[in-house]
Amino acid sequence: MTIQEWLKDVYYDNWGQYLWSKQSPDGGSQMIGEVRGWGALQHEFETETEAEEFQDEVGKFIADAINEKIKRDYGTK
Repeated sequence: MTIQEWLKDVYYDNWGQYLWSKQSPDGGSQMIGEVRGWGALQHEFETETEAEEFQDEVGKFIADAINEKIKRDYGTK
């Protein structure tokens, strides 16, 4: 197992606030992380919807950052 195999095609699932890595072509994935912070975020915005959207934005940002670093450092997706 290598880091690029473990962190392959990382994506964010906004239903569970989890980060997943696609492990097989048939759709099998492995949870690799969870986006936390709701306790604080729910008080930072005027509506719950705004807080949810921000939390999702953070999750997508993290997934994109992981994928970009893997591509940059290891030459893969």
